[in-house]
Amino acid sequence: MRVIIFTQFFTPEVGATQTRLHSFAQGLAKRGHDVEVVCEVPNHPQGVVHQGFRGRWVVRRQEDDFRVRHVWVATSPSKTTRTRLAFYASYAAAASIVASALPRPDVILASSPPLPVAAAAALVAKRHRVPWVMDVRDLWPEAAVALGELSNARLLALAERLERWLYEDAAAIVTVTEPFEDLIAEKTRDPEKISLIANGTTRLWVEGARLEPDRRALELPENEFLWTYAGNVGPAQGLEAAVDAAGALGDGFRLLVLGDGAAVTALRERAAAVAPDRVVFRGQVAPEEAVRHVRASDALLVPLSGHPVLRTFVPSKLFDFCAAGRPVIVAAAGEPARLAGASGAAIAVPPDDAEQLAAALRQLRGDPELRERLEAAGRAFGASNRRELGTDRLEAVLQTTRRPPPAARAGTRAPRARAPR
Repeated sequence: MRVIIFTQFFTPEVGATQTRLHSFAQGLAKRGHDVEVVCEVPNHPQGVVHQGFRGRWVVRRQEDDFRVRHVWVATSPSKTTRTRLAFYASYAAAASIVASALPRPDVILASSPPLPVAAAAALVAKRHRVPWVMDVRDLWPEAAVALGELSNARLLALAERLERWLYEDAAAIVTVTEPFEDLIAEKTRDPEKISLIANGTTRLWVEGARLEPDRRALELPENEFLWTYAGNVGPAQGLEAAVDAAGALGDGFRLLVLGDGAAVTALRERAAAVAPDRVVFRGQVAPEEAVRHVRASDALLVPLSGHPVLRTFVPSKLFDFCAAGRPVIVAAAGEPARLAGASGAAIAVPPDDAEQLAAALRQLRGDPELRERLEAAGRAFGASNRRELGTDRLEAVLQTTRRPPPAARAGTRAPRARAPR
């Protein structure tokens, strides 16, 4: 197949979206498919375009076995409703123009949010007269409302109408959790076209479990119980409770926050007030460096805010952290807590609850056998949730959805079978 992938966020940016889409692109290319990615010039989350990508409308790049076209976007360090809309709309416009001029694909894959990515893919699919598949990583606009990114009633109504239209227009839909699958099914007349392709971990994290911890090289405290959060630092993560827990734990514990995002400044101020010298902040690092820091930690944190909408979300770092072979605490409700309990790979505590989070950390420090059980169960959980398995499922969806080859188009098209879950 020839496949065009639309995604706003992509490597060399760091994040769960970038990892999921890079894994798909690389996996499909290694299976012999012709893959081209259309994404933004890297700038997320700081809102500043990376060196080497500035001042050009399109940057062409070869990545592993596939091609990437980075398109210009209107980005800004200021994250307001206006700047976000300009950010999303500029990508959709630029990506539509660039992808419309590319050779005709057999199928298009678009990853959302944001919704304008899928809207651009739908328009280009019509231009090329090919089917397109929608990859739903988060429910939008629900998530945007929960995080305070969208509050205008008129814009919200337009976004909800666009969401429903995209679900109907897509030839197939893939999504990351069973609750997402159920909620999307309520909004489309053809729920049979929905398939589940959960997030998972990569070889980097599975093989990283064999790394020997080296705190001295990383300039981390060697005689304290080090617990770590790595990832986006935003309102969805609810890290305020983690900082409060760090203050309650006192001496002998240290929290490492590895990442960047919209909430990092406020979080630093909170730590200075309630947990002085108990929280270490380090910026965003490459995945290879994140693995080293994770392996050097005594426990890992997978948090989500207690907002009801986020109960259906599963952070992809849950799979990565478990695979890395360190005890994991899930500070979230809903689907992440269910997975933690069903797999035995993590301790679950309520979201936004500093007291219970601190109690779980004290329990882990005082119980080496519990730590060993969690590490073993986590490795097994990560191994059974590898991204390669997701790529197999995605390939099946694309194959059954694709524009038929010339011989098939000359005759009768075979009916499309639903891809395996």
